Amino acid sequence: MPEFPGFVGSAYQAPSIYQGAQECINWFMETDPTKDPGARAITALYPTPGLIAQITSLPAAEVRGMYVISASNQLLIVVGSQLYVASSLTSATLIGSLNTFSGPVSMSDNRISAMIVDGPNRYAYIIATGAFSIISPTDGGFTGGDKVDYDDGFLIFNSPGTNQWGCTGALTTASANLSFSSKDSAPDNLVTLIADHREVYLVGEYTTERWINTGAFPFPFQRIPGTSMQHGCAAKNSIARLGESVAWLSRDQRGQIVVIQMTGYQPKRISTHAVENDLFGGVINDCIAFTYQQEGHEFYQMTFPTQDKTWVYDLATNAWHKRASIDSTNTMHRHRANCYAFWQGLNLVGDYANGIVYSYDLNTYTDNGAPILRMRRTPHLTEGLNRVSYEFLQIQFQPGVGLTNGQGIDPQVMLRWSDDGSSTWSNYYSLPIGKVGAYKNRCIKRQMGFARDRVYEVTISDPVKAVILSADLRTLMSEN
Repeated sequence: MPEFPGFVGSAYQAPSIYQGAQECINWFMETDPTKDPGARAITALYPTPGLIAQITSLPAAEVRGMYVISASNQLLIVVGSQLYVASSLTSATLIGSLNTFSGPVSMSDNRISAMIVDGPNRYAYIIATGAFSIISPTDGGFTGGDKVDYDDGFLIFNSPGTNQWGCTGALTTASANLSFSSKDSAPDNLVTLIADHREVYLVGEYTTERWINTGAFPFPFQRIPGTSMQHGCAAKNSIARLGESVAWLSRDQRGQIVVIQMTGYQPKRISTHAVENDLFGGVINDCIAFTYQQEGHEFYQMTFPTQDKTWVYDLATNAWHKRASIDSTNTMHRHRANCYAFWQGLNLVGDYANGIVYSYDLNTYTDNGAPILRMRRTPHLTEGLNRVSYEFLQIQFQPGVGLTNGQGIDPQVMLRWSDDGSSTWSNYYSLPIGKVGAYKNRCIKRQMGFARDRVYEVTISDPVKAVILSADLRTLMSEN
């Protein structure tokens, strides 16, 4: 029986759907390195994690940011305009209010105090006493900040809408009046910054440069010669640590919508034409990104609120997939995760609307009880554009995963196909993947007619471990 090697794959919809219309939503790829190249099921599709509600006592508003304070058991959470601190998953204490109500915030600490920035303002939280305050507008050389980070004992932050950035004194949240400088290798404004391996990335609109602490006075950082590059940032909240470097949504004077990861002092493009084409023409400057690790995979998750979509890059496989949540009409929207923190041994994410903090769990197959709709759409199948008879398709799901009651007791996958490049589709056909204990179940569809160019699509929303291992397809050439 001939294997259908393209059935397991990543999301890749080309500018023309007749070239490629692949989708991979709420599944990620995993490769078995012990198998020989070309072996069956060397790569499989695994379900993305579901959501388990962990902190539910917060106001029903956007979870704007979460941050784990260094060398402590405290988690800072900004929900709406309010700042909470949690010492366990069952309780969170209100410690103060911000002057803004929406949009991502950035947080960092120096083991003594934490700093929170929301754009127009900076705030301080003293870890030992729990005291919270807004930092005076007269502190330092400017007011506010979009991004704060830590480097060599200093908290560093930018001045929104300018090319300036500053730092606090060592182990404090106070800044001297002259403790600031400017991104100066090019005239573009500074969009965001991040510290990595003791170097500070100053990422502008079109260019980037790196600085390092040299102990200078009154500002301790100086630019590292020869580190400027012609890649800026298209979305200030897209920057995140990835692997042993950082990644962000790039822009330069020749265009934008390229995701790059730094390799030493060189940028490496990690986005695909499919990702870039999908985002082209829509709002991208509101992109929110974070990274997390789970079972050997490190994921860079990008959400575009205005475009209502979420893309995810897997560093382990260098493959992209999409994530989505569905509403009551089964319409797909952006994923619910708005921000991230690793705390209490859990990968925690905050909801973009309802104030709930969830954990990502690979053994949970709902979003806090709501169904997760998973979709895989295959590459085009053609044999020289000859007319082909499709005798049967067998999809190798992990069988016997049905539940003992409720939805999923007899889990079904919905199959359909297109014979015109995925412009129009057949009816859906329901195929069982195996009740509990039915380990020899075959998910198979026979007598699927003729086509010169065919695309298959499968979807499933039953809350079961829906693993796709491989597929087999039998065809017969009919005529030219």
